[in-house]
Amino acid sequence: MWPLRPEEFCRSRAAPPAGSGTAPAAFTPLCCSRSSGRWTERPPAEYPAVRGGGTMANYSAYFQAVLRPSTPNLTEAFFSLDGRYSNFRKETFFARCLCGEGYPALVQRLQAWQGEGKCGRLFLPAFPKQPDQGELKDYLERYDGGTDRLPFSFENPILEEAFRAHYRETLDQFRRSRGRAEESIVRNFGVKLLFWIDRCFPKLFVDTGRIGASPKFVCSGTVKLPEYLFLCLLFRMGCDVLYVSGEQDVQVQDDQLLQLSVLVREQIPASAPPRQSQVSTARPAPQAPAAPPPEYRTAPAPAPAERRELDYVELARLASSVVMLEVYDGEQQCFKTGSGVIINQTGYILTNFHVVAGGRYFGVLLEGEQDVCYTDELIKYNQDLDLAILRMEKQRPPIPVWRGGGELVRGQKVVAIGSPLGLFNTVSDGIISGFRTVGERSMIQFTAPTSHGSSGGALLNLYGELIGILTAGFDDGQNLNLAVDAGTILDFARGLL
Repeated sequence: MWPLRPEEFCRSRAAPPAGSGTAPAAFTPLCCSRSSGRWTERPPAEYPAVRGGGTMANYSAYFQAVLRPSTPNLTEAFFSLDGRYSNFRKETFFARCLCGEGYPALVQRLQAWQGEGKCGRLFLPAFPKQPDQGELKDYLERYDGGTDRLPFSFENPILEEAFRAHYRETLDQFRRSRGRAEESIVRNFGVKLLFWIDRCFPKLFVDTGRIGASPKFVCSGTVKLPEYLFLCLLFRMGCDVLYVSGEQDVQVQDDQLLQLSVLVREQIPASAPPRQSQVSTARPAPQAPAAPPPEYRTAPAPAPAERRELDYVELARLASSVVMLEVYDGEQQCFKTGSGVIINQTGYILTNFHVVAGGRYFGVLLEGEQDVCYTDELIKYNQDLDLAILRMEKQRPPIPVWRGGGELVRGQKVVAIGSPLGLFNTVSDGIISGFRTVGERSMIQFTAPTSHGSSGGALLNLYGELIGILTAGFDDGQNLNLAVDAGTILDFARGLL
């Protein structure tokens, strides 16, 4: 069942090899290998089997796009995260973003985003007009030919049948929304729909054989019922969809249709430079939201409470937001363990890339709970920074990331929380002993004891803020350990904190 196929980890690596020049030879990651005999819990259920090994009677029933829940900073999440896919269900963005005075800056960012040359991205400042007279005849013939004459097709039979079914449903939805529409009006809409499919689908659905692909479509300008129904068709085919505007929402009166998307009001900064990210996603997706259609407003960041130093007992209580990770292979065996830190309210777990690399799915052990929470959802990773983010269904209070209140200095007291050698949530203390650069990573050197299995754990200051992710150590020395620093974490996890 595992959507995280081995090829999706093709850029994974362990610690820098001995003598590579990136670090001394004894520099090793702190994840812990485990024998397979102890772990007997079962993973999530497998994909539905094809009965009798033959052809499915109804392919379209095996693919469903469901609405991805909205989060603060939705536009940032749209840029940095792909739609999650698991068990023939695709959790997909479909949002209408009204961004006020930040709209021009967002349009500039979208133009740069599309100009990066990555396949499966399309930004339309305005929908293309009707086809010219030379094309019109062809589209009319295609409309009269039904689904057998569609201008685009999928290699994957599940997607192909879903496409044909959703095309027919889109025409029916137009009839329902318009009431007693004359056939000539429906025909004009059908021609528009075929024209937009012909112009947009080849640029979005580049790999027509892959269900888990994550195309992204953004549009602005005037969107009425025909254009909105095309957006609905894209969404139902698993394409992430974003409509952006200054103040004017889509001009659609059908509340049932509007429930397919979420309305978001965000204050976009006047300058929003484009950024790149690496993303890998897959998860079972929730059902679409119920009426009325949801609206979200991005609230300003709350004023921070007065900071005070915590004693070691209070700091140790933060272990409830640090998890132990079990990494499972394709044979359903745990072959290594590590640690992770909960960084937001919706179950996002920050860890090291070398902890999750090679895993098909992951077991999350939470303090105070006996059951293992399984996830196959790798949200984001960066091999060079050695950072990754998982998501679990359970929620715990996050540990705040240090944002520069004061300066980190040598001699400053710190606390490390991780699961060395599988010893769940061990707490140790020490000091910052230096600052290093390893490859592209800015790292904190510290003396708090750690061992294999601590990778991905938390390095905290005395205010209980995350200043680093436990990453590596020098085996030839004593208490010479390294953590990826908070500045790198903030850059990597932007939009997810």
